[in-house]
Amino acid sequence: MNKKLYYLNMHNNIEKLKVHGIHISGDYLCPLCMNVFNENEVMTILTEEDVPQCSLGGKRIVLTCRKCNSTCGSEIDIHLLNAIKSRERKLFLPDNKRKIHVEKDGQRINAELQVEEDKSIKLFINEKNNNPHIWTDFHDKKLLPNELVNIEEIPLKKDERRIGAAIIKNAYLLLFEKTGYSFLYDSYYDDIRKQIFEPEVFHLPERLWTLQNIQIPDGIYLTGDNRYRGFFVVYTLKLKLEYRVCVLIPTPMVPYLAATKELGKIEANCPIRIMRMPELDYLNDDNAISRLRKWCYGWDLKL
Repeated sequence: MNKKLYYLNMHNNIEKLKVHGIHISGDYLCPLCMNVFNENEVMTILTEEDVPQCSLGGKRIVLTCRKCNSTCGSEIDIHLLNAIKSRERKLFLPDNKRKIHVEKDGQRINAELQVEEDKSIKLFINEKNNNPHIWTDFHDKKLLPNELVNIEEIPLKKDERRIGAAIIKNAYLLLFEKTGYSFLYDSYYDDIRKQIFEPEVFHLPERLWTLQNIQIPDGIYLTGDNRYRGFFVVYTLKLKLEYRVCVLIPTPMVPYLAATKELGKIEANCPIRIMRMPELDYLNDDNAISRLRKWCYGWDLKL
């Protein structure tokens, strides 16, 4: 990531918006908390953020403040990663490890289950991670050929609300990287920013995102229906397998709840009208910024 070029583009976007009556103080605003930073702080203390997270195949595309980056990583991103890990563990994919408990006769030991490349399964036990007396009992009397033991996977920390917040955060930052503050500075999007940091609270209605086999390339698409007018942000999560995500970020003209209700009316396998967002410079080009803002605050479906 070219930090200097990124900053220049975003700062220039702030300057360009003044002709539209939008006066943003400061050289740069963290897109998540919207706190103000000067140029020196941007170049020295702001952090490069992977979108989606690096562990799921993301790339560094935006700058966020250290607090936002750290908070999102520990509070929501880990839940998304664990959700994908849990899904893949159920498939017993090759070259996959997981921590487990082995139980028998009311006693338990800690172990690791590994699926090898040839799909064979091996059990590894570290004596140092177990009570030596219990381990000796298991070794001598319980882990014998043809003996039945209960294997229990140690659950990963994953909360549905936090998973959703991480998915929405990724889409929001992908859209910000493309469009800057041109319309995302609007207070309408405070609910998205609040949802990211307060996932347990329903700032947004559910059903703004879906995780399924989407048949279009990653990118940003304009909706072709004013009932849920906005941007479909499509991106890929990758661990061992790939997962396609689609998030709707409405324009300020459409209430979030109204948009989700209309999405809920779409039947399975029913095509919807979309248009790939034109490849214009929405950060620096005056005409592109004007067209984008007109689309966001109007009803004409053509950008």
